[in-house]
Amino acid sequence: MGAKKENRSDPDLVERLGHERDRLLRILDALNDGVIVVDRDTVITCANQAACIMLSWNHDYLGRRLEKALHCCDGSTLPFLESNGSLARSICQGRMLSGMEKICGKVKTGLTVDYLITPLSEADEVVGAAIILNNITERIMAEGALGEANKRLQRLNVELKRKNKRLQEISVTDSLTKLYNHRHIIERLQEHVSTAKRYQRDLTVIMLDIDFFKKVNDAYGHPFGDKVLEQVATTLREEIRAADIAGRYGGEEFLVVMPETGLVEGLNTAERIRLALEGLTWQHPITVTISAGVATWQKGETTSELITRADALLYRAKEGGRNQVRG
Repeated sequence: MGAKKENRSDPDLVERLGHERDRLLRILDALNDGVIVVDRDTVITCANQAACIMLSWNHDYLGRRLEKALHCCDGSTLPFLESNGSLARSICQGRMLSGMEKICGKVKTGLTVDYLITPLSEADEVVGAAIILNNITERIMAEGALGEANKRLQRLNVELKRKNKRLQEISVTDSLTKLYNHRHIIERLQEHVSTAKRYQRDLTVIMLDIDFFKKVNDAYGHPFGDKVLEQVATTLREEIRAADIAGRYGGEEFLVVMPETGLVEGLNTAERIRLALEGLTWQHPITVTISAGVATWQKGETTSELITRADALLYRAKEGGRNQVRG
């Protein structure tokens, strides 16, 4: 009687197991991620609908070794699926495994997937593994596109900074001589006058003018006159200190601002500039000379008053015969 009862229960057990398997497959098919179940020898025993769609599998995947059904687009075996690869070791050791791979997906397209491999056990014995595949191809592409967009944005920012810097330079620079223009040299002088007032520091300016410049233009033309102006500017840059600043005050007049400088040093610098220009040779038979006025800031003096004194000294140099420095 007992044997008959056991036989009657066997079909029930098989039916229940079948129902459980069907329920498990329905649960797996409801998942968005691909799920593949393999035994200890990496033979495929089950795959959900998402995995089949992702990999273009038909029902012929059952019973195949995973390394034969899942591979790179060039047909080569994925490194983690090789016989001595990390999948085989993780199954033997009963440990989880995760990573990222590029695999061959549907219609032979390349897919990038995150994979998570979880050992499956029965009675404390590892019998296989469940492999969960998450298709991150679009995310990778989006991240790549975002990265490229960020690179383009960075390039645009660099270009914008460069152009802004160039615009700033243009706004403060005389286009011909590349010295500061009238507005900016006055602004810089005002800053230094404020510093001199606050800290009682020395400040000297040189106002210089090219002698008989109109005759140069009339005799040899404005293009040559422009070359003279450019050379005067170059000589100024060469003869003044790094802390000094020079600007084109207007026409053939130039202004040099010398912070932390007394009258004697200012006179020496102006004389050095005068001698350097007088010693230049030109394509035409001329000698370029300058007249200069040197003034040191006096306590309580405004920017305008300092320039007026330097300008008056410049005209005294001109009235005294030109090609000289007055201070």
